[in-house]
Amino acid sequence: MKIGIFGGNGFVGSAIARKAVARGWNVVSFSRSGTPFATPAGHTPAWAEEVEWKRASVFDPRTYEADLASCDALVSTLGILLETDYKVQGQARPLSVLRAIAENATGSRGNPLARQTDRSYERINRDSALTLYDTFHASRSGARAEASPFVYISAEDIFRPFVPQRYISTKRAAEAEIWKRSNADPSRRSIRPILMRPSLMYHPHLAPSSTLPATLLEATSTLHNLVPKSLHMLPSTHADRVPSETVPPAYQSLAALMSVPPIHVDAVGAAACQAIDSPSVDGVVDVARMRLMLGFDRTDSRTASEGPL
Repeated sequence: MKIGIFGGNGFVGSAIARKAVARGWNVVSFSRSGTPFATPAGHTPAWAEEVEWKRASVFDPRTYEADLASCDALVSTLGILLETDYKVQGQARPLSVLRAIAENATGSRGNPLARQTDRSYERINRDSALTLYDTFHASRSGARAEASPFVYISAEDIFRPFVPQRYISTKRAAEAEIWKRSNADPSRRSIRPILMRPSLMYHPHLAPSSTLPATLLEATSTLHNLVPKSLHMLPSTHADRVPSETVPPAYQSLAALMSVPPIHVDAVGAAACQAIDSPSVDGVVDVARMRLMLGFDRTDSRTASEGPL
């Protein structure tokens, strides 16, 4: 198995790469810099020596299309939480969330000149994924026994109204279009879409600022789950396997923030690799589905009626 990861030197991309290397897979990482992953202290871990690090521009397929032919799966971790983010990243860092809350409270959205079109939600959260999908699809030549997995790192809808609605609407648009394109001809599907929706991702060493908010959100989700389902006042946050572009009201996003537990970034990496390695897994993989796949939770009635994971 060989997988390509766009953003493999980032927070979530490196977790997927690390878990893939542990499985004995070949991994190639694409990024603007092409530099290997390094810890906050500047150290390059041993597993990074097993990864091929390449420089590429997502919107210039000529910089990476030749490498995709040999990849059995492709992962896109690119995304921004705020349009004023300087660095394109595949996850929502706690400090970015706090900055978004502050900007929302003060009515400030930063320097308007910083919101350049090359870093808009539409371009980074949606168009980059669709460019990668189309390029990967074009590389699938000849007969293959199984459809090739394409993993898109999306997100649970838990940050509104603290971040603009377009953050999540562009991710849902990307999910829906990837699903539509991959199922254009169900009898000859060459791509298996896997749409990962992590919640707040944390790691005590790689992202120390994530520990406190993750602890608080874990507590609220635990309390929520202790209440009998018949007494739940909050709407269900379980996602359907087939994505939809519909974005619910912001109060449902707040409900999800209080009820969906945070997830360790290594668990996201493990779930992504397991999904890639499981031909029956496709469509939306939310936190609940990740936890079931990894054995954190028992199978419930929702998944029993849903069919194979």
